[in-house]
Amino acid sequence: MADAYFGKPHPTFVPGGTHIAIYLVPVFEQQLVVFDVTARAARGRWLPWAILPFGGNPYEAAATLADLWCDGAVADLTLADVMSFPFEPGGWELAIVFRAELTTPPSGDDARTPAVLPAGQFDAIGNFDPVDLERWVGTKAQESAPKRDGPGLLF
Repeated sequence: MADAYFGKPHPTFVPGGTHIAIYLVPVFEQQLVVFDVTARAARGRWLPWAILPFGGNPYEAAATLADLWCDGAVADLTLADVMSFPFEPGGWELAIVFRAELTTPPSGDDARTPAVLPAGQFDAIGNFDPVDLERWVGTKAQESAPKRDGPGLLF
């Protein structure tokens, strides 16, 4: 297994390269908010995401995503997960996922139309499986789970 040392920043994806992506899981009243994107290069259903700039702060990047995609209507922004994905051709993505509790549904724009999914409805989006999305949105069972004393592990 090769160690992961990173080279100089590039303006776009490169074969065999590595990047860090920031994803936002917007939640409004315990319902997942997704976006239908009409831009030709990224047409489909997506969560807000961006590539972390070289030397960037992941939390600040997530807050910027919340401002851009969710009108800044965020009551709480928390780290939800860190995942690793292969990225073609031969590359690697480190995904840092934040959960954003929204105070109002986003309004959208010409390229992005928000959709508040019915409670409990989770479909795969990008690299994320429905079970991941369900875990990040939270359920009544998770809310009623006993709380542990002391700090927990980050991952």
